[in-house]
Amino acid sequence: MTATTERPRALAGSVIPLPADPPHERAWLGFAGAFVASVAFLLLIPPGWARLDHLWAEDGARFMVDAVRSPAPGNLVEPYGGYLHTLPRLVAEVVALLPIEWTAAGFAIAAAMLRALVALITFAASGAYLRSGPLRFALAALVIVLPAGNSETLNNMSNLHWFLLYGAFWALLWRNAPRVPVALFVFLAAVSSPLVYILAPIALVRLFLPRKEVPIAFLVGLAVQAVAMLFATRTPYSHDEVDPVQVLLASLLRVPVVAFTGSERVSQFYPAHGNLVILVALLVAAVPMVAGLRFGDRAGRTLVLVAAAYSVIVIVACLVLNWTHVLQVQVPEVVMAGQRYSIAPCLFLFTAIFVGLDATPATTWERAVVGGSRYLIGLAVVVSIFAHLRVPNTVLKGIPWDESLARARAECAAGAPEARLEHEPKGWFFVVPCSVVGR
Repeated sequence: MTATTERPRALAGSVIPLPADPPHERAWLGFAGAFVASVAFLLLIPPGWARLDHLWAEDGARFMVDAVRSPAPGNLVEPYGGYLHTLPRLVAEVVALLPIEWTAAGFAIAAAMLRALVALITFAASGAYLRSGPLRFALAALVIVLPAGNSETLNNMSNLHWFLLYGAFWALLWRNAPRVPVALFVFLAAVSSPLVYILAPIALVRLFLPRKEVPIAFLVGLAVQAVAMLFATRTPYSHDEVDPVQVLLASLLRVPVVAFTGSERVSQFYPAHGNLVILVALLVAAVPMVAGLRFGDRAGRTLVLVAAAYSVIVIVACLVLNWTHVLQVQVPEVVMAGQRYSIAPCLFLFTAIFVGLDATPATTWERAVVGGSRYLIGLAVVVSIFAHLRVPNTVLKGIPWDESLARARAECAAGAPEARLEHEPKGWFFVVPCSVVGR
């Protein structure tokens, strides 16, 4: 092997290290238990339970209706909103095979299972970067319990791509992953998310290392998504002029502040305390990140920089590309509009933070600072999780799916050839032939 190829391979191996050992048989049993517990949490918390009988947004008005009305091959490669949604459409094809009474539950369960899969990938892949088992568990658990992910984005395929982006990030860093299933995962993530391009540098670095199936599958999916986006049309949410100051403030509120408090509580803290909450959140996040940069190895330092950069890139891109006046920080409820934009940036931010929390400084006072940060951040996140479970407006209270189906069947019984199925959020619906709903 020539020095020309050996040097890039050595550099790639130093920033994307190989975990010490692949998961053993007992670990797979643990993964199975964690998977079941994660899905149970997502489905059985009050907001999750409500989603078993409430269909959300594009799950019905786009993915389900297209699965019913259009042939599957063309449906799976049909762009919507300017990009492909292959995995949500694939789930819709499966749900369409079930009795229509199970539609809402089918989407909710599928979304919960896929999100639990992202958590497992996070735990397995982070072993190459985090030495502490409890920290790895906590980082993976945040995929499931983070308050920012358990309101608008909870248990629906419409917003799963925010989690898929984070899952693909870790899947590309997981060098000894099971080849075929993880390659399939990153391919489906690439053809289901419009932001996957930011992960292309990681995939390109992976090409210098053995086991190239995963990065190749990702890059193929990326190319397919690129072709679709090139020829697709996207209708902007508004034509409001982007305000750089508002984007900056909104970004700071939607990532470091929301990461530690949850979106709902920002509407209490920010009007009362102003930019002080931003400064406190930045300080709490910065201390462990600085520790990671100072005391981490090359792989750890690289992960801090890359994860922090992705956090910034994703939130700024989301706000700029979808800017409308309701995203301004002075509007009522502050960050509740477009709450979904916080998910992936918060998870990337926590990734950078956890590298620092895993550091072991040499001096006593530095170890005390890192240890104190662990307890402070842990306490803040735990408090925000329990506070979020008590927020009443996270439980969907619109028309239940069984009631919508009953109304549709009444329309068909009255002689209508087609029926209108209403669902969440208010004002959303889709129309299908009466043969689909039954009479």
